[in-house]
Amino acid sequence: MSLRWQEIVVIPEAEEDLGCDCCGLPARRAEGRLLHREAPLARFTVRWRPGVADHAARHVLFLGHWAAGSAEGPPALAAADYRGGSDHGFTLLDELPALMRALAPWRPRYVRRAEAIGQPRGAAIFSMLDAIHVKDPRLAEVRGWALA
Repeated sequence: MSLRWQEIVVIPEAEEDLGCDCCGLPARRAEGRLLHREAPLARFTVRWRPGVADHAARHVLFLGHWAAGSAEGPPALAAADYRGGSDHGFTLLDELPALMRALAPWRPRYVRRAEAIGQPRGAAIFSMLDAIHVKDPRLAEVRGWALA
């Protein structure tokens, strides 16, 4: 059975104004949790530049259990940029070195494009990204970029 975005529950949590990772200009960050059939699926963050549709919205998924000594193995991390316009959609990212350095104590495994595209794990990642994009009310501006 595949994971469908319609079945994922998005629970918005914290949000804040901060600086963009790549350019340092004003940005907004939203975070939350994803559930599937009442079971934890992932945590997420989305960072975008309000009013700047040509700047990608960075989505980061924190997959698995991030508690020390989890019996389920190391946690995983996946990231994608969403861009608007006529070719709107997500692009999985192959590396986020600064984030991986910051998360080094947890030793997460980074999910790269080549191991995700066309694979069940990749389909699940895209379902999670779609659920966040469609269901998180804080991302209304980012959803509007598809029409820009």
